[in-house]
Amino acid sequence: MRRTLFVLLAAVAIGHSVAAAAEDWLAPFVAEYDVKYGSLSVGTSRTELVRAALPNRWVIESRSTASGFAKLIAGGTLAQHSSFELDAAGLRPLNYRFDDGTKRTTRDVELQFDWLSGRIMGMAEGSTVDLPVAAGLQDAASIQASVLLHLRRGMEPGTIAMIEKDRIKHYRYTLLRHERLPTALGVLDTVVYRSAREGSGRETLIWYAPALGYVTVQAEQRRDGRRLFQTYIRRYQPGA
Repeated sequence: MRRTLFVLLAAVAIGHSVAAAAEDWLAPFVAEYDVKYGSLSVGTSRTELVRAALPNRWVIESRSTASGFAKLIAGGTLAQHSSFELDAAGLRPLNYRFDDGTKRTTRDVELQFDWLSGRIMGMAEGSTVDLPVAAGLQDAASIQASVLLHLRRGMEPGTIAMIEKDRIKHYRYTLLRHERLPTALGVLDTVVYRSAREGSGRETLIWYAPALGYVTVQAEQRRDGRRLFQTYIRRYQPGA
């Protein structure tokens, strides 16, 4: 429950044209969201994508704070951080960290991706992780940038493999429709995608706004057809 809430609080701010060079395939941004459960406000989230100091290196980070009854579940500020490399060969995560916002480390995750040796190593909730890495594999934060990369290049995200704790899962992104959506930023044209794993009763619907570089402006999680948490954009700022 705790991690599920964080995933929703850390709503993906995925920020249109196809670029010729790899460094132009992404654009820095900051996005902030309100999170609700039904009509109840349960928290806020902030996601930032920035260029790192080294060439072809990027960092994406989400920080989420619960409020109201959700604070009893999620506690303090939860954070996930991923550094990754982007070049003509693709997007490859390098390091991933998840901090559950408490002084305990039993729920934290830290992973290193060694693409030369073909291994992922680290710790996940107190357990050792040592798994083979495969082309296209993402972590729970870099998958956001991977979807962004596909959309900005005019490509369908399709199915993306993601490591979650010590397991590899596959998420299928399916285009559902185009929709004009009222938001805190005004009425925007959006494309709506569904993200889900085969055999799972959980799914996430995501509204991307092409005019804002495919930033996510709304998202909602459903379980067995029942709507649970929703995220709504309240601020978006392109970076330098």
